[in-house]
Amino acid sequence: MRDSIEPTIRHTIEVLQSKNRNIITFKGTGRVNYSVKNKEPVSSNIAWVAGDQNKLLIVLRGLLGEPLARIATDGEWLYFFSHADNSYYKKRSANAGMESFISIPVTSKDIILLLSGRIPVTEFDSAAIVEHDTGPAVVVLKKRWLGVVEKIYLNESRQDAVKVELFDSMGEIVYRASFEGENNVNEYRFPSRLLVSNERGDSFAIDLEKCWTDIPVSPSIFVLNPPE
Repeated sequence: MRDSIEPTIRHTIEVLQSKNRNIITFKGTGRVNYSVKNKEPVSSNIAWVAGDQNKLLIVLRGLLGEPLARIATDGEWLYFFSHADNSYYKKRSANAGMESFISIPVTSKDIILLLSGRIPVTEFDSAAIVEHDTGPAVVVLKKRWLGVVEKIYLNESRQDAVKVELFDSMGEIVYRASFEGENNVNEYRFPSRLLVSNERGDSFAIDLEKCWTDIPVSPSIFVLNPPE
């Protein structure tokens, strides 16, 4: 049961959650830069398709557009396939964590939300808005017995989020995600850039170049079969 939340704060959270809510399917292309602490950064072309019920396909591409690796989830299984060495991976997971691939424990559901310009909102019992003289107002979500579980940094109009931070049960940051710029696609608003990082210094940044919404998508593309 949530504690009593002021109507203005409740309204702000509802506005944030309503952004791009009506998107059912979308796909996009862009460029990803991936950095792990103490290692050389890696960059690649990237394409993705997302569907309802937590379905996602991510394809890393070479300079000529050839596929290098694929990560997919159909809402029940997580798949990985490397075109470089034909390695294949499959694991049952309804909301797969991506830490094995990108060193940051962001889930597939969260990636879908972030790519669509939305933010994950953690289960919470109480919420407050903290004002800052020199920075954006912050919505602070708390869970009973756990304390702060999420911080949402608002833009000047308080109609959108520019950054979000998620916390674990020890109060440590699980990851932070921030948006830069904006692209209008039909009636939807997508970020021009998405940056996700953790406290260790690992990060990935996706520059979104093109995006399409409400396109027909076959469920089969979210299933990766083992190489023959």
